[in-house]
Amino acid sequence: MKPRRPPPRTRSAAGAPDRGVLIRLTASALALAAALFALPARAAELRPLTPTPAAPLVLRDLDGRGVDLAQLRGKLVLVNFWATYCKPCRAEMPSLDRLRTRLAPRGMEVLGVDVGEDADAVRRFTATVPVGFPLLLDPEGATMARWKAIALPTTLVIDRRGRLRARLTGEADWDGPDLVAALEKLMTEP
Repeated sequence: MKPRRPPPRTRSAAGAPDRGVLIRLTASALALAAALFALPARAAELRPLTPTPAAPLVLRDLDGRGVDLAQLRGKLVLVNFWATYCKPCRAEMPSLDRLRTRLAPRGMEVLGVDVGEDADAVRRFTATVPVGFPLLLDPEGATMARWKAIALPTTLVIDRRGRLRARLTGEADWDGPDLVAALEKLMTEP
């Protein structure tokens, strides 16, 4: 007769729920919600926001290096929450990359924040769809939640002074003249 293995631990010694279990459940719930609420393509609109300081964003890239939004102060930054399993996210990546190539020389950066996946999943995607901007990992979805991004894709625009200025929820054609003009206008502000 085989010895019985103890059941997996779901509570700490003090009786509180195990933190690891809670993190995995939260990540699973966020991934499911993001998949269910992934928004289809439509005429994307950059919605202006009252300028407020952007939440901190410090995440690791695919090679494990830390990237800190605060280090990009002085640039217009697009923070794009996405995932490889999100069809609208995958569809907008090429135009988002072209936008970054077009506007980077004038002081714009894009940070792609992959939600709920590991570096290998993102590398498999970028092997077929090359991306020239930093891709960061938010495996538990904590940054997505802190930034109040409730659907994928969601893009937030941070001005040169580190303030949240606009939000776009859903797939966008980043080659669109209205979007480019709105971003160029923000780039001219001090």
